[in-house]
Amino acid sequence: MPSVGDFYKCPEGHKAMIVWISEDKKVIAVKCPRKHLSKVEKVADHTKPALPYRRRNTKERKIYAENMVFLIRI
Repeated sequence: MPSVGDFYKCPEGHKAMIVWISEDKKVIAVKCPRKHLSKVEKVADHTKPALPYRRRNTKERKIYAENMVFLIRI
């Protein structure tokens, strides 16, 4: 049975540390030190000319987070 401080794989296969175990030992929380995709935002693209009626082209910007915590059922 895993314990807090042991290493376990995160959902993307990186080496992550167990930081929490549920009371019923069915769920664990692992903290991965690598970067993971957090969310995608749409922002105005100022490199292209504006569209009519004050609208702008948009582009997606990916935001990454380090030290993300994942809950995993075991």
